[in-house]
Amino acid sequence: MRTAAVAEGRFAEALTSIRHAQVNQVVLEEIPAPSRAASFAVALEARVPGPDGDDAASGSIIVLHEPGGHVVWDGDFRIVTVAKALVEPELGADPFLAQVAWCWLAESLDTAGLVAGHLAGTITRTLSETFGELKSRGDQVGVEARASWTPSSPDVGPHLTAWLGFLLRLGGVEPLPTGVVSLASRRGKGPTAA
Repeated sequence: MRTAAVAEGRFAEALTSIRHAQVNQVVLEEIPAPSRAASFAVALEARVPGPDGDDAASGSIIVLHEPGGHVVWDGDFRIVTVAKALVEPELGADPFLAQVAWCWLAESLDTAGLVAGHLAGTITRTLSETFGELKSRGDQVGVEARASWTPSSPDVGPHLTAWLGFLLRLGGVEPLPTGVVSLASRRGKGPTAA
């Protein structure tokens, strides 16, 4: 039973770290976590409100914890994310869009001084052409980033903050300076144990 208590304690540390993460310009709320991916998990959904009322970007982040570690993760925690945004058609036509978006994610983690072991992922670009009654809406180019990495400790709150910074950048929203809090930001209920 001592092992179970230690595992629960490490996951509780992660939840506390998430609760204390800096969340600004983003609506963040807990959603159901996958039940089979790991022994412990918490999932959060994020939305970046845009000036027109639509979301500038959205995504989810899942923190998984497997007591004793996982061979593929090379650790006992793994962060799994997805982020989506519509981009300007000119940006969508840029052949380097995927590389630039991936660099934004890596820079967000690196700038925060975080260890993101076994960082892996994909960047997908989509073009939605509109027809008929939707023609007036115009074509839309979307970008979707899927990524996962292994944090070096249960202190995953800074990873959440870095990922939210990436989400803002993907949505074309300029992050507020450190210490400045947006009055429009809202935070849902804090994460609970899964």
